[in-house]
Amino acid sequence: MRIVLNHLTRMDAPRICIAGIDPRANRHIRTIAGHSNPLTRDLLASEGGPFAIGTLVELGEVTPQPEAPETEDHLFRPEQARALGRLSPNRYLELLNEHGRHRLHEIFGDELGRHNWTYAVDKGCGTASLGVLRVRRKPDLEIDDRYGKLRLRLNDEKKPAFLPVTDVRFVEADHKTIKTEVVADVRARM
Repeated sequence: MRIVLNHLTRMDAPRICIAGIDPRANRHIRTIAGHSNPLTRDLLASEGGPFAIGTLVELGEVTPQPEAPETEDHLFRPEQARALGRLSPNRYLELLNEHGRHRLHEIFGDELGRHNWTYAVDKGCGTASLGVLRVRRKPDLEIDDRYGKLRLRLNDEKKPAFLPVTDVRFVEADHKTIKTEVVADVRARM
């Protein structure tokens, strides 16, 4: 199976989560390797591995392992993964646009609930855990001063929402220290 990577997420250091779009089946795929074989930073292209945003990756043989809301989960063997090349920036943005939706409920379904300033789907519920959101109004990328967490402020709702940003590119190898220069660069380009 081949996917174009569009999610590289930090978990407890050095663990990461890897996901992308299967261009043939037109759906999101999250790679999992089982509890005894966690995915770690050494799989990132910046660390010598095959995984980088916008890269077409051959995963090898995969086995679906859906468990709501993570219906996109597929078991694979990390040692079989290999990068086949990067999409051009224009083609990558076209792919994201093809998969983008204007509302969170279009991505995550009716079981998505608002919880104060954020959203969530209960464990064991929902039809998706990955998606691409096309915002109507410019969002804000903010570092929460109280907790030191990076948040995306969505301004499309009547009441703004503050969603956690877990993209591994925004943090140092400890997965806690925010790269403020990267945040500033992205904010300027937004």
